[in-house]
Amino acid sequence: GILVPPQITEKPEVVKVTVGDPVSLDCKVTGSPELRVKWMKDGRELKSIRQHKLIFENNISSLKIQAAQKEDEGDCTCKVKLIVLVIGPSFIKPLVDMHEILGSFVQICCKISGSLPISVEWKKDGTKISSGLKHKLIQQDNSVSIEIEQLERSDAGLYSCKLTNTAGSCECSGSIAVKEPPSFVTVPESQTALPKATARFKGTFKGTPPFTVKWFKDDTELMTGPTCLIGLDGLSCFLELYSVGVTQSGVYACQVSNDAGSVHCSANLTVKEPPEFLLKPPANKFVKQGESLRLECKVSGTVPLKITWYKNDTKVTDGGNYRTSFVDSVAVLELVSTSFEDDGVYTCEAQNDAGSVSCSTTLTIKDPPSFVKIPQPVEGLKGKDVSLYCEMSGTAPFQITWFKDRKPLMESRKFKLVSEGSSATLHVIGIEPSDAGEYECKVSNSVGSDTCHTSIKLREPPSFVKRLSNMTVILGGEVTLVATVKGSEPITVSWVQDKDHILRDSDNRKITYENNQVAVKIFNADATTAGKYTCQLRNDAGSVECFANLTVLGL
Repeated sequence: GILVPPQITEKPEVVKVTVGDPVSLDCKVTGSPELRVKWMKDGRELKSIRQHKLIFENNISSLKIQAAQKEDEGDCTCKVKLIVLVIGPSFIKPLVDMHEILGSFVQICCKISGSLPISVEWKKDGTKISSGLKHKLIQQDNSVSIEIEQLERSDAGLYSCKLTNTAGSCECSGSIAVKEPPSFVTVPESQTALPKATARFKGTFKGTPPFTVKWFKDDTELMTGPTCLIGLDGLSCFLELYSVGVTQSGVYACQVSNDAGSVHCSANLTVKEPPEFLLKPPANKFVKQGESLRLECKVSGTVPLKITWYKNDTKVTDGGNYRTSFVDSVAVLELVSTSFEDDGVYTCEAQNDAGSVSCSTTLTIKDPPSFVKIPQPVEGLKGKDVSLYCEMSGTAPFQITWFKDRKPLMESRKFKLVSEGSSATLHVIGIEPSDAGEYECKVSNSVGSDTCHTSIKLREPPSFVKRLSNMTVILGGEVTLVATVKGSEPITVSWVQDKDHILRDSDNRKITYENNQVAVKIFNADATTAGKYTCQLRNDAGSVECFANLTVLGL
């Protein structure tokens, strides 16, 4: 600031007092501090004693005499002098030790006091620091500082600040420790592990200790326990996973922290999945001879998967009658055309580094059944047993089913079902009218089926549809007696003339039975021709007869 010279603005007047009275002489002064006031009496400086006190308050200097004496008489003069004091520098707030983060902005600062001008000298590890690109030196009012825009490792050290003015100097110091946040030097590598193996992740890092390390799987923090071990060894971090399974596959993240910051990285663990069949062919497979065959297996597991097919423990190779493929997790074995030599056990084996699995199918080649002998239609006598018999070719065993009027027949007292090897018989016990009808036999095996049809009829006793008629013939003329018949064959036909004369074919007589007609023809009627003619029909179901009279005219 600007110093103002001292001035006396109010002076004391001449004072007359009585001996013993108190006296006060006042003098008002102005000017910049610090001001020193002297009182003089007759050229000699007065000191403040009990008899006359000197007081300086609020820019007023007073001389106070408690009791005036004769010797106090004289000229009292007030003199004012400006005294300029220089105060030495000092630190109100000295430098302190600092721990700062690498790359951060740092200000090294201290608060000072003292008379200006004060010169400031900064040193680092004893070497003077100048203001420049690296360090910015700032001095304003009662603070001095160094600013470092981006802290580097080389900025660590002991900093000192020295203050100097005309009254003296002082110095303080403080250290800067550069704290480096962690950063990875080598990151854990992703890896593939076999089931039940131990997986180990390891990474190395740099930075300022102490560190804390955390490991996470899919955002869930892992803790050391029976299944895993988390470790920190100097500047290395590791994670060990014991007896891993497929569920341990995933993303593992490592986080390393200190009080300057943290860093993380991640790696993948793939636990190989052993192969497993999601879809298997049937345990038994039956194929019609000559047809193609396709066996399919759907497989899961970690690729690469190796698929091998075997027939009765012998490896099957692609080519010839075999076609093999493995596309989109589906393993296929095809037989272009099957024959009986292809019978056997076919095995599919899937294999990878984690294990192997197999499944098998027993293949049986068969011929479908076909009837080689079909039952003939049967006519049976009421109350008697009848049998329907058939034979078939093809690969046994067969399933035989009999039907009557399209309804399946079950073993009972009425029906006895017998099948042996390649033949089948249906026995119908004691046939009745209700047993007549259409019968069907169905034979099947696992590759096909065949059916045949027949019928059972009840034997019909003979009867006349059109009976004999009485006839008249002229002597020497031709005549025929005829009737229409029906009944189950064979039918025996007998002709009797009058009571006991059995007729046979002769030169003059012709007996016929054809097209359901019975007839006796006489070529030349004579006296022996006339009479009663009886026709008798007989089969195993019964007999019947009818008669007619033949008259000869002109006898």
